[in-house]
Amino acid sequence: MIADLRLAVRMLRTRPLFSAMVILTLALGIGANTAIFSVVNGVLLRPLPYRAPADLALIWSTWTNFDKTWVSAWELVQYRGQNRLFQAVAAWGSGSGVTITGDQSPENVPAAEVTANLLPLLGVAPVAGRVIAPEEDVPNGPRVVLVAHDLWIRRFGGDPGLVGRTIALDGDSWTVIGILPKSFRLPLEFQTRAPAQVLLPLRLDTSNPDPGSHNYYAVTRLAPGVTPDQATREVRNLATRWTAERRYPESMRFSAFAIGLADEVNGAVRRPLFVLVGSVGLLLLLASANVANLLLVRADSRAREIAVRSALGAGRGRLLRLALAESLLLAGLGGAVGLALAWLGVGALAAWAPASVPRATELGVDGTVLLFASLVSLLTGLLFGAAPAGRSARVDLVSSLKDGGRVGSEGPGRRRSRDWLVAAEMAGAVMLVIGAGLTFRSFRNLSRLDPGFDIHNALTLRVALPEMSYPATADRIRFFQELGDEVRSLPQVTAAGFVRVLPIAAEIGDAGMMIEGRPMPPGEASRSADWQVVTAGYFEAMGIRLVRGRFFDRTDTPDGLQVIAINETLAAQYFPGEDPLGKRIRVGAPDSPWRTVVGVVGDTRHNGLTNPVKRAWFIPHNQFAKSWGSTRPAMTLVARTTGDPRGILKTVERLIANRDRNLPVTEVATLEDVLGTAVTEQRFTATLMAGLAFLTLALAAIGIYGVMSYSVTRRSQEIGVRLALGAEPRRVRRMVIGEGMVPAVLGIGVGVVGAVGLSRFLGGILYGVSPLDPLTFVTIPLLLCAVALGSALGPARRATRVDPVVALRRE
Repeated sequence: MIADLRLAVRMLRTRPLFSAMVILTLALGIGANTAIFSVVNGVLLRPLPYRAPADLALIWSTWTNFDKTWVSAWELVQYRGQNRLFQAVAAWGSGSGVTITGDQSPENVPAAEVTANLLPLLGVAPVAGRVIAPEEDVPNGPRVVLVAHDLWIRRFGGDPGLVGRTIALDGDSWTVIGILPKSFRLPLEFQTRAPAQVLLPLRLDTSNPDPGSHNYYAVTRLAPGVTPDQATREVRNLATRWTAERRYPESMRFSAFAIGLADEVNGAVRRPLFVLVGSVGLLLLLASANVANLLLVRADSRAREIAVRSALGAGRGRLLRLALAESLLLAGLGGAVGLALAWLGVGALAAWAPASVPRATELGVDGTVLLFASLVSLLTGLLFGAAPAGRSARVDLVSSLKDGGRVGSEGPGRRRSRDWLVAAEMAGAVMLVIGAGLTFRSFRNLSRLDPGFDIHNALTLRVALPEMSYPATADRIRFFQELGDEVRSLPQVTAAGFVRVLPIAAEIGDAGMMIEGRPMPPGEASRSADWQVVTAGYFEAMGIRLVRGRFFDRTDTPDGLQVIAINETLAAQYFPGEDPLGKRIRVGAPDSPWRTVVGVVGDTRHNGLTNPVKRAWFIPHNQFAKSWGSTRPAMTLVARTTGDPRGILKTVERLIANRDRNLPVTEVATLEDVLGTAVTEQRFTATLMAGLAFLTLALAAIGIYGVMSYSVTRRSQEIGVRLALGAEPRRVRRMVIGEGMVPAVLGIGVGVVGAVGLSRFLGGILYGVSPLDPLTFVTIPLLLCAVALGSALGPARRATRVDPVVALRRE
């Protein structure tokens, strides 16, 4: 074998262009497969960093208009009593973050409040210190905090003495009791680039919890032998019983379900990843077909050499080993180059992958990926080397001399083998490029969706007021009102206002509402809508349409007429065929004041671009306390400018620092960035598919060109005879093109049929385009026909330039 490898090296060195083409083709196929496998390995195959993660499940509530939402504290207590189902149940809630102050500049970091049993349930132990004790997880309990590893290193220099010290969070002193492991994230934080940096006690009051206040995520460790499906049946039975006990109104149709944690974390990305895996697998098959064709060409050109070896006593086994040695050497070199490309590609994927891809920042080339690359290289070498090796082992001295001798025409068997490979290559290319075309059209449709606001020339940033520094409602109202006035006074700013949560950028929940003079009809579900808190100038800054009435303005004072604005969807559903202006709505506490509808605004998309627009109402920030007792401490600024919105960022930061130097500015983005983030996953998939489609087209073109060029070279004597006997050049050109197009068209037809069968797997990731989209299924085959025709034109022209005299003199 060593001797065979040495000979293979010599043969490759004598044909450097051929060798480089084969190695590069294989490197592209193996590298793409290795890079995508690294994503699959890191996202789907690698277990979550918890103890026995297969036993963990999340519990969700569901009711009218909500297919999936949080649990309440009362439900949490009930679930904890189900010992037959659950070993333990823990909960957590995510807030808007906390501000760390001290010796360094203020920093707002994501925070989460967790029950004391969350980390023990997950099987996570701090790298230093301890977890939250049960006696600390009670109302008005001690202020203790767990610090994330990243924050510990970045802000506190990895000081082990941090445990036991106090740090300032939102102006309060909290004692650090532990440092979390580097790999730790809350169960639903694998799909975010901003996980919680501090964990605080949730401190639920479970003595008399409200069953209707759903604010918490719930995770359970299932009892031995219990599956998520079994748990779902049980919690649904509990929900039915609670409705019968009048804990929830029957019209609410309250229910619940459980889902395995791995399915929850990875479910949304499984199908796109499988589509990419199938695409790169097709790409590798195309690369293998290309290389097999090139090696068949090599085998034909070496027919006389093989014949001499056979005549000198080389057996079939010896010839087979010699051919396989060359194939495996090429595969090994292609795999090495491909691994280098994959290493670069994985780094790019980790940086570019959307936040919805779990653990994207942890992607890398590890031992499993190296083993995969090695196996793929070996199998690829055997795959593309099988046909040429078999051809070499079955050499026939007489036919070789005939096929390669005086006439110089190709044997039909050889041509038929290459034609089948071309057809297979074109079939795979059609399937892959059609998939890329469908995903690209889907992304284009999604990016053209109207979000309901103007994304151009608008800057957004978030400001959170610490409760200790701004305990009074009047202080919070004054801060946001005066800051808004200062931003609006800037010469580049045309409008500015604040909002509770920015559309598209954050999830929004609903709240109940009552309409004056309209009691709930029997059997009707409770009235509810998404709720927003905004300041004057917000609608103008967002570019939201005014359908009827007016926007909020400075006349809407805290003690004046209590007002409310509604969107078009709410107006159409609750006030059909009538003018809602002047109607009165109550939101918040049962004794809160009635609010007069003063405006109807255009619908805006909030929880994702593709989700249906829901009912929504808006109330002024300075009147919010009249319904809820206090006002919002954290708001997002939206400022519309005449030019580049980032040009005012430094000025706005200075205005905020002048008012309070301990207030950090977070979540800085333009509205274009916000909308772009919403389609990042689709852009990611579409771009990767487009890149694979481009490589596929290139491989198909190279494959057809290579086969046709070789065929013309091998048949130069035959073509010379035809021309010498009076054949017109255009007929020779038509003959060559026809012989190349027949297998290509056959492969394209087979590929279209295959694409029809495979396109159904794309249904879940497409938007606004059918998996059997006629335009795509017509355009792509025509494009592949054009590629095949263009690849055959060059060899066809060269065939017409064959000099009959030179061709006939070669023998």
